[in-house]
Amino acid sequence: MKRSNRKESQTMTVEELRAMWSSGSPNGNRKVRNATRIERDGVVFASKVERFMYDLLTLHGIGFEFQKRYVLREGFRYNGETVRPITYTTDFWLPDHDMVIDTKGHKTQQGTLRIKLLKRQFAEAGMTTRIELPRNPDECSALVGRLIDEKR
Repeated sequence: MKRSNRKESQTMTVEELRAMWSSGSPNGNRKVRNATRIERDGVVFASKVERFMYDLLTLHGIGFEFQKRYVLREGFRYNGETVRPITYTTDFWLPDHDMVIDTKGHKTQQGTLRIKLLKRQFAEAGMTTRIELPRNPDECSALVGRLIDEKR
């Protein structure tokens, strides 16, 4: 893989991301199919697409909260057993756009269910928060382009 002269803390281009994908990595993220955990400046990214979106939002000055956690169902006790709450951690919360972004490479049954529960929670609270699920760098770039256009 051709290495860039960029410092590790700078943003990554689509071409660099694709090159990184094709090179493979020994420290993969087994929870997410084909995902590779990446750490930079003390931030751990679950995938390369998540890092790419992080870089795009930062580059364009779009404010966000990283790794926002929602409790979809409270924990409870059942026949003396403690049942943990059902939670969902989204990659990005953009308060200025009332939007949640969760970068998803592949759909899973569990992820689809949690998105439905998050939508229900928003609906019950009277919220109209948009949920976006970009799956690759091109979809991330298109989404950020729409966000920039909305601000104009």
